[in-house]
Amino acid sequence: MIPLSSLMATLNTIAPLSLAESWDNVGLLLGCSNRTIHSAMTCLTLTQRVLDEAIAEKVDLVIPHHPIPFKPITRLTTSTPTGSILLQAAEHGIAVYCAHTAWDNAAGGINQQLADLLQLADVEPLVPASPPNPGQVGTGRCGVFSVPVVASQLQQLLADKLGKISYRQTHTLDRQIRRVGIVCGSGGSCLELASKKECDCFLTGEATYHQCLEAQARDICLVQIGHHASEFFAMQRLSRLLAERFPTVRFFCSQSEFSDF
Repeated sequence: MIPLSSLMATLNTIAPLSLAESWDNVGLLLGCSNRTIHSAMTCLTLTQRVLDEAIAEKVDLVIPHHPIPFKPITRLTTSTPTGSILLQAAEHGIAVYCAHTAWDNAAGGINQQLADLLQLADVEPLVPASPPNPGQVGTGRCGVFSVPVVASQLQQLLADKLGKISYRQTHTLDRQIRRVGIVCGSGGSCLELASKKECDCFLTGEATYHQCLEAQARDICLVQIGHHASEFFAMQRLSRLLAERFPTVRFFCSQSEFSDF
């Protein structure tokens, strides 16, 4: 067991909260930093089903990727899903800590992990952190295949590395790809950033219909693999990383959430 404050300090070295986007809600969102942690669970989203799992497993801390609450709330009641989940978590003594876009943007964060999975070279952020950081942190990533691939090869590579994906793209499967932009999750709004980096492919979790049309207009092959597939693997990795750092604490990733997809 360890103090939550110690775990939070370590999380802040893995995913510095200073790297989070300005609109995000990160850090300790529920609970007291002075409490002791015996067991912690990572997940993508703290839904009712995931909370039920956390309660059944008697965890002290949940580390979801997506913030809850995400936006400011004026009242905390059981009349809303967010209020109900937070009240139940508090009643069972479960703290909530979220890194979200800090974990996306970190030197070893989700976007970098996706670039590593693809074995891209010359990797750099789509938008470097301000001020620039020697750890190559910032929004998104872009890099190049040492040998260009076609889209069908990219699809197979992602399926091999990530398992079950929901693959969609805006161009044909014989489209040649060399320079790839990456933003996990709902990254369609960053398409213009990839365009400025002269990417011929942009990989994200999900995008809107109009963002797909924009990709076609810009002649960038927009690849969507599903929001869950683009991020959940990194929450599994985070639980293993924390277990290595704190062997006296039980860390695991949600199984109920994994089974949903």
